[in-house]
Parts: sequence; structure tokens; C-alpha cells
Amino acid sequence: MALPIVKRLRRTAAAETGDIAGAGSVPYEAYSAQKNQGLLELSRLLPALEGVTPSDALREALVDLAAELEINRRALGVQLKASAAVAEMIARAIRNGQSDGTYTALAWRRAEE
Repeated sequence: MALPIVKRLRRTAAAETGDIAGAGSVPYEAYSAQKNQGLLELSRLLPALEGVTPSDALREALVDLAAELEINRRALGVQLKASAAVAEMIARAIRNGQSDGTYTALAWRRAEE
């Protein structure tokens, strides 16, 4: 019962990681919804699996899922850092563009020289 859900989660994480590595846009909301749905299905299934010994196939699929999720987490982290850096550059450009330099310390130092 859990094996198809785990495999679907792995495919979703791999697809998102692939899209992040590509040059196009990434449908983050769609991937988030798919991952949330899979996690919800697994959490609902857990009580029924309590005390059941997982099959080798399920155990292997869970190991694969954990590895794929780690790769996905790293890719999302890089993307988040890059987005934050771009946002900071844009904010700095806006701040610099709004100032005419009248109240900067640099302007006062130039007048003293």
C-alpha cells in the first residue's frame, strides 16, 4: 500500500530537482502540493502499518526517497540563497536610486578634502 506513494514522492522530488537544474521556470506550488499530498497519504497510512514488517521493496524505496529528498533539499537551498542574493541586489539598487547622495557620509568627506 505504501510503496506506490513512496515511489510517487520520489518521482516528484526528482522532477522538481530536475526542473531547478534546468533553465526554465519551476512550478514550485504544484510540486509542493504533490509532496504535501504524498506526505498526507503516508501519515494516514501509518497507523495501519504499525507493527507490520516492511518488505524489502518498501525498505529500499524509502532509502531511495530519503536520498532523493536530500538532493532536492540541497537544490532548493541553493535556489533560495540565489533568490535572496538577487533580492538584496535589487533592494540595494532601489535604495541607491532613491538617494541623491545629500545625506551620505561620503558627500561630507569629499567636501572636507
